[in-house]
Amino acid sequence: MRLARLGFVPVLGFLPLLGFGCSDPAPPTPRGAFSVNFADPGADCNVTGHSEVLGEVTAASRTRVLADGEEDATVDCTVSGSGSFNVAARIRNNATATEMRIDIDSISPAATQEMPATGSISFSSVETAGKPFVSDVADPCQFWFEPESEQGVDAGKIWVVFECTTVRNDRYICELRRGALAFDSCGT
Repeated sequence: MRLARLGFVPVLGFLPLLGFGCSDPAPPTPRGAFSVNFADPGADCNVTGHSEVLGEVTAASRTRVLADGEEDATVDCTVSGSGSFNVAARIRNNATATEMRIDIDSISPAATQEMPATGSISFSSVETAGKPFVSDVADPCQFWFEPESEQGVDAGKIWVVFECTTVRNDRYICELRRGALAFDSCGT
């Protein structure tokens, strides 16, 4: 009896270790990229026009999306739904403090420039002195997919073009002209 107990006790000691091999795999690392043209449309804007990129994405090509932690970038995103998708994303260049936050409550794969989805963007850069310019609730940003392109949206990923005719910081009003963004490996 005593030998049987001794042989059985070590086996029970290994049972908790067996559970470690059965856990779910780690989620994929989120990746993202954007290009944007910050514009000074007139006297109400206090920032000169400039372009910003993180990674390499345009309306026509998605060449390089950065993984969270790559090249000092922070990427966090969720693209969830089916048929119509909800997008919440943030991408930041920690070295320059350039940051873009995107929120789209509902975008379908059929969004076009004539029938775009609407949402919000918050953007800051060295040129904005790190101060965020946020899209106007009364004039939201527009998001759409170029016809005959590889752009699109699905659970966990999006590649889309956008523009915001009004972004504000206090009393200053500027514009984000024709930009592109891409995120993948996002939570759903």
